[in-house]
Amino acid sequence: MISWNDLLGSWERVLSDIISDPIVRANLRTVNGYYFNSSFLVYPRQINVFRAFKECPYDKLSVVIVLQDPYHDGSATGIPMGNEPDTRMSPSLKIVKDTISRTIYKGQDFDFDPTLIKWERQGILLLNTALTVEAGKPLSHQKLWAYFTQKVFDKLSEINSGIIYCLWGKYAESYRMYINENSNTILTSTHPVYASYRGLPWDCDHFNKINDILKKNNNLYINW
Repeated sequence: MISWNDLLGSWERVLSDIISDPIVRANLRTVNGYYFNSSFLVYPRQINVFRAFKECPYDKLSVVIVLQDPYHDGSATGIPMGNEPDTRMSPSLKIVKDTISRTIYKGQDFDFDPTLIKWERQGILLLNTALTVEAGKPLSHQKLWAYFTQKVFDKLSEINSGIIYCLWGKYAESYRMYINENSNTILTSTHPVYASYRGLPWDCDHFNKINDILKKNNNLYINW
């Protein structure tokens, strides 16, 4: 039987009171039911729903990048925007890579990990506002995850300070009210997918800003 420690890793102790909350438990039962109902096809794979937490060591947490919901075309890995190795890069991830190349590497190619596990293990939590989605139906599970996501921000604001939150898109920005702005940094941008739809560069300077803040406060930096 899979335990919460198997699913959450170092985040189990941080999220234990959230996953035991009656409202969260009821919503998780609903999501779980969808996975076992042949009328629904849900992404990512059930084992990967909380993967973004497990891949990010809690004691290294320095950045939270907040997005919308998983890819609804079957390519969701459990890590927001991440792609499996040796698969075609999604439009939103490609524009993120191009933006990093343009803003950090002066337009040069660089060693980029499309799974985004490299980011996670450096202390970047990639967090969708909904952790599951029905096939072909973006935002279909937003209501089921809204309370959980709110409680995660409440908890982090209670026990952490100095975190850099990047809110990409209107759904991410709707959770701004749950972040303590006095003890953390908030950066906002449009979601990269909208720039990709329009074939335009993504106007986001967060990658340099994150490293400037980390170097100043903690003498750290992210190897993008």
